[in-house]
Amino acid sequence: MTIKAILFDKDGTLLDYHATWTEVNLKAATTAARGEADLARELLMLADADPETGRAEAGGLFAAGNSAEIAEAWISQEVDWSRAALIACIDEIFTAAMQNAVPIPGGAKVIRSLSAQGYVMGVASSDSAAAIKVFLDHAGLTENFVFIAGYDSGHGHKPDPAALLAFAEELGLAPHEVAMVGDNIQDLQLGRDSGAGRVIGVLSGTGTEQDLSPMATDILPDISHLGRFL
Repeated sequence: MTIKAILFDKDGTLLDYHATWTEVNLKAATTAARGEADLARELLMLADADPETGRAEAGGLFAAGNSAEIAEAWISQEVDWSRAALIACIDEIFTAAMQNAVPIPGGAKVIRSLSAQGYVMGVASSDSAAAIKVFLDHAGLTENFVFIAGYDSGHGHKPDPAALLAFAEELGLAPHEVAMVGDNIQDLQLGRDSGAGRVIGVLSGTGTEQDLSPMATDILPDISHLGRFL
């Protein structure tokens, strides 16, 4: 089976999730709580993060959800925000964070090498399309990606397979000619449900090998190993 294109998750796949997001999660919760420490702790727990450190759990709202889903959960705690304003605030914090994101070591080199070999690449993330663009620019990889799907791009929310199907259709490829690469179960479910030719789990984010193995066709430590693998 020939793979011609690769669809990547962003957080935990193209960038180091914990190094990038732990402090950002704390900031988002504190901002949503208007600085009330006890409420911020409750919000962190609702988003499946350690209330002390902000470190996210695999498959939880911070690790796999989007700004709208996080806002919905937090509004249930009667935070002093309208739904629209809170979503916009979370999006703003998350997008700004991408200017200081920590890319996977060796990842940019592999992406450029794969691009030079003719692989066509895209990103599908639970983050916003704007945040994806900021990250790719920050990492110097914008020219290597032809397709971006954020939670707000009209392709549904992970694990909805619509993003991969749209990517394949845009390229004139069958889904089995596309590989899906991600660090959590939602990414791999997206790959499975879309009929991707390879469903590659990476251990650089929140998912463990035990979490990912049942759905993955392959498991790699991180994307820096993709060059030799493909």
